[in-house]
Amino acid sequence: MSDAPFHVAVEDELALVTIVGSGEGNALGGSFWDDLRVFMENARLRDDIRAIALTGEGETFSVGMDLRWYVVRLRRAQRSRDTSFMDEDVRLLQQAVTAVADCPKPVVALIDGACTGAALELVSACDIRYATRDAHFALPEAELGVVADLGGLQRLPLLINQGHLRELAFTGRTIDAARALRIGLVNDVYPNATALRHAARQLTDDLRRHPAHVMEGIKHTLDIVHRDGTRQGLDHSARWNSAHTGPDGLGQAMAARLRRSAPPGDTVRLQNTAAP
Repeated sequence: MSDAPFHVAVEDELALVTIVGSGEGNALGGSFWDDLRVFMENARLRDDIRAIALTGEGETFSVGMDLRWYVVRLRRAQRSRDTSFMDEDVRLLQQAVTAVADCPKPVVALIDGACTGAALELVSACDIRYATRDAHFALPEAELGVVADLGGLQRLPLLINQGHLRELAFTGRTIDAARALRIGLVNDVYPNATALRHAARQLTDDLRRHPAHVMEGIKHTLDIVHRDGTRQGLDHSARWNSAHTGPDGLGQAMAARLRRSAPPGDTVRLQNTAAP
């Protein structure tokens, strides 16, 4: 069994990227972020890829950041007294999401089940979002005492209005696929994951009718207007969390959330993992 954080299958010029992640619920940790950035940077050079689809293994897109993985990283930063860790680390994660947005090939997210936190920020960097009826979305970073800092607060305003975004960001509430469609977060809703993949293949067929360089030109023209503002917002959110939360505060919040969601008998192990 492969430990790769995602699997790629290219068929008829569609690259289907199936997220496995590093934890339950296709949680995003381990080598996922570096591997995703590298894949996106390489995909731009591949003539056999006209479109890229991101999906999750099983009945979940992704529950977001792998908190168990990140708590260990915070613990190491606490021990080393590395005051720059949070700022530098979040910029590495930002680069992965930005690589999705900057890829000249159209990128579509195929969302089933949970798409929360970092996963919602990831799909906000995609060009198109299709969801199943069972999909649900949330941006719960405020519960951890941090500002969402992977680009969601910069890219989601291009998809939904400020009122809906502020409600999501302020409250951490979960919305279903029907509301996501109504507010413009997703392009369309399908009955199941099979229909999602069919929609992605149909999209790729449509794209093949046009020259690849035209698709690249359209994407670049649409993006360039907002690129500077997005970069400024990413820089601000990284510096804000580093200054106002820091590794200690974030580590404690993540450990507390893990304990709340841990099954019986797992709490002691989590405490030992998360303690500075």
